[in-house]
Amino acid sequence: MDSPYPLLVATDRAISHQLQKLSLYSPSASDSIDLGYHTLDNNPCRSSSSPSIPSPRGHPQHRRFSLTPTTLTQLEDKILLKILHWVSTRDRCTLAQTCRRLWEIAWHPSLWREVEIRYPQNATTALRSMARRGCHSSIRRLVIEGSTGFTGAFSLLPFSSLTSLALRHSRKLTDMNVSTILDNCVHLKELDITGCGNITRAYCHVGPTQLESLDMSDCHSVDDSGLVMTLSQMPQLALLHLRRCLRITDASLVSVASYCTNLRQLSVSDCCRLTDFGVRELAARLGPSLRYFSVGKCDRVSDAGLLVVARHCYKLRYLNARGCEALSDSATIALARGCPRLRALDLGKCDVGDPTLEALSTGCPNLKK
Repeated sequence: MDSPYPLLVATDRAISHQLQKLSLYSPSASDSIDLGYHTLDNNPCRSSSSPSIPSPRGHPQHRRFSLTPTTLTQLEDKILLKILHWVSTRDRCTLAQTCRRLWEIAWHPSLWREVEIRYPQNATTALRSMARRGCHSSIRRLVIEGSTGFTGAFSLLPFSSLTSLALRHSRKLTDMNVSTILDNCVHLKELDITGCGNITRAYCHVGPTQLESLDMSDCHSVDDSGLVMTLSQMPQLALLHLRRCLRITDASLVSVASYCTNLRQLSVSDCCRLTDFGVRELAARLGPSLRYFSVGKCDRVSDAGLLVVARHCYKLRYLNARGCEALSDSATIALARGCPRLRALDLGKCDVGDPTLEALSTGCPNLKK
């Protein structure tokens, strides 16, 4: 039967014929995402006035960029300096051997403000190597640990910016070496000679030093006379560690209180010759300036010494009395009442009971451990 609308039928057939001739969009293998935009882009019914919608191939979000690998040497100098700032001293020296540009950047003085050298065969050789590259004058903090050779490099090289020096466990370090360091490094604030068994004193020949921190722990040759010589040249000392210096006695504590009136931290743990007399003299003379005090495993210290601490050192923040088995509740209760600013208190292996715990809970509200 004839269609009641012959013109419309003819038009539909013409449109179908034209659609078959069009090359419709088909996604290729390179298009990883199909968002259906091709149905709009190839719509034959769209008028010429309709806005053009780009295909996925031309859309910026769907373009593929070829990333070229960037090597370390292609970075700018300022970026390389920031990266090498977080690299250890040993790795920095290794990196400097790879190419000329990295060698120049790795030895930039700004990267050598803090230097750590672990167990070198000869510390002098390492320091002279840095001096040849002009880095020694920029060093502010220097750590040399376990050196087996030390022939006085500090007498030959100027370390004008050095403020912190650690020469731990250097078996060949002598009193003369330490004196040379104190004489030449006039801006030195911190000195750590832990575990240097040949050291008996740290004396400066040119006058009082600016040292504020001294650690002579495990210097087993240090005695009372050597410590008196040491402290007589250090009026600004605020921190002193003498752990396991087995030869010092109460006379050393008296000299500490006499010469170091600004002392804030003192550790004499495992110094078995100390008694209540030295603790009383120290506490009475230093008074509220003392904030940190450690007499752990000093088994001759008892209530008599710590009662004076509780009476005079009311600004004390930390107290270590672990292993002082002669302590009782009377001394610890006095500490709880006299030192309300305590934040840390170690009473391990001490004969204290519930009255101490009750006094600490009410008298020391800032106590954390």
